[in-house]
Amino acid sequence: MYTLSRRHFLAGTAGLAAAWTLEQSQILKAMPQAESVFGKVKIRDVETATIQMNYPAHLVKITTDQGISGYGEAYNGAGIVDLVHHAKQYVLGQDPLQVEYLWSRMMEATSGHGSNAGSTVSAIAGIESALWDLAGKILKVPVFVLLGGKYRDKLLAYHDTGSPKTADPKPWIEEALASKAYGFKAMKFDLDWESRNQGVSGRTPYKYRREVWNRVITAEEMRQWYKILESILSALGAGYDVGVDLHWNYNTRDALRFAQEVEPLKLWFLEDPVPPENADALKRITDATRTPILTGENLYTRHGFRPFIEKQACDIIQPDPQKCGGLLETKRIADMADLYYITFACHNMCTPVGTYACAQVCAAIRSFVALESDSIEIPWWKDMVANDGGKFYPGGWFTLPNKPGLGFELNEEVCRQHLAAGTRWFRS
Repeated sequence: MYTLSRRHFLAGTAGLAAAWTLEQSQILKAMPQAESVFGKVKIRDVETATIQMNYPAHLVKITTDQGISGYGEAYNGAGIVDLVHHAKQYVLGQDPLQVEYLWSRMMEATSGHGSNAGSTVSAIAGIESALWDLAGKILKVPVFVLLGGKYRDKLLAYHDTGSPKTADPKPWIEEALASKAYGFKAMKFDLDWESRNQGVSGRTPYKYRREVWNRVITAEEMRQWYKILESILSALGAGYDVGVDLHWNYNTRDALRFAQEVEPLKLWFLEDPVPPENADALKRITDATRTPILTGENLYTRHGFRPFIEKQACDIIQPDPQKCGGLLETKRIADMADLYYITFACHNMCTPVGTYACAQVCAAIRSFVALESDSIEIPWWKDMVANDGGKFYPGGWFTLPNKPGLGFELNEEVCRQHLAAGTRWFRS
C-alpha cells in the first residue's frame, strides 16, 4: 500500500481516478524509483504533422512545460487528425507519466465518438505512443524498459511486397528476388490483386474474379495463385518464409479450400482469408487446415481480439499498435493470446516513427515472431529519422536502439520536404 502523502498528492493533481491508476502503473512496476518524478512535468500541447507517403501518415508531437517533446504516430485513416485534436483536451496540463490513466481518460471521454473501435481508437493510439516516448525521455530509459523489459535485441522483419497485378508468375518472381536483395528472409504477397475496391469503385472489370459481392474464389484463381506461390518459393530457395494476404475478401468455404490446397507449399501464414467480424467462421478454417491462419489488423482493443483468442480462431495474432489502441494495449493483447500459445506478429503500416514505436513493444513481448515492413521501397523513408540506433533492415532484422524513449531523432528537413499538400508542420 502506498503512503498517505502520495494519495494526497494524487488527489490534488490528477484526482482519485489517477490515484488508482498510478497504483496499477506499468511504469512503477518496471521502475519503482520513477515515483519521485511524478508531477514534475506537465503536457503543454499536442500537435500533428501529415507526411505524404503512399498514403498520408499522421505524426503526433506532445510538448511539455519542461521543453521535452515526445513523438508518436496515429494510423492513416480519414479523420484521424481531427480526432487527435479532439482527444488532446483530456491530456493538456496532465503528467505525461500517467500513460495508462490518460489513455483511459481519452477512451472514456470519447466513447460516444466511437472509442470502442475505429478511427477514435487509432487517434488515441498516436497520442499514447508519444506519451511513452515522453516517459522514456523523462526517465532516461528506452520504452521497452517501461513495458517490462526486452526479450531480444533485434527483431525479424518481414517485407510486405509490391504484388504484381497479373497471373504471370515471372513478375512475382522478380518481386520476390527484389525483396531477397533487400536482405529480407521473410515476405508477404497480396494474391487478391483483383480486389474488392476494384469492383466497388467500378474500375476495370475483373478478368478472373466473377464479382465482388459473393466473395467467391474461382477455380481459375486458385490454380493461378498456386502456380505463383510455387514459382516464388522455387526461386527463393531454402530458408525463406512466405506469407499470403487475402484482405478479408472471401467466403469461408472457398478460403478453406484454398488453405487446404496450398498445404504442400508450407506457407508461413494465410492472412485474413474471410471478413474480420466473425471469430467462429475463421475458427472453422483454422481447425481444418495445416496452413497457419493469421488475423488482427482490423480489430481494436482487447475486447475486439478476445473472441478470436478465446476461441483459438487463429494461429498468429497480428495487432497494429497504431490502430488497435497503442503500445501497452498491443502488449496486453499479445499476452492474452500467449495464454493459448498463439504467437504474435506486428502489423506495421507507417513511417519510421511508428516503426520505432512498434519495435519497442515487440521487444517486450515474449511471443513475438515478426515485424512488418511496409514502405522501405520509398527512397527517403528511412531518412525521416536520424538513424543512429535501430537499423532498417540489414539481413532482414531491425536492431533495437538503447536510447531513451522510442529511440530516434526526427529528421525535420526530410519530413518537411514531404508534408502532405495543404498541411503544416506540427500544428495545434
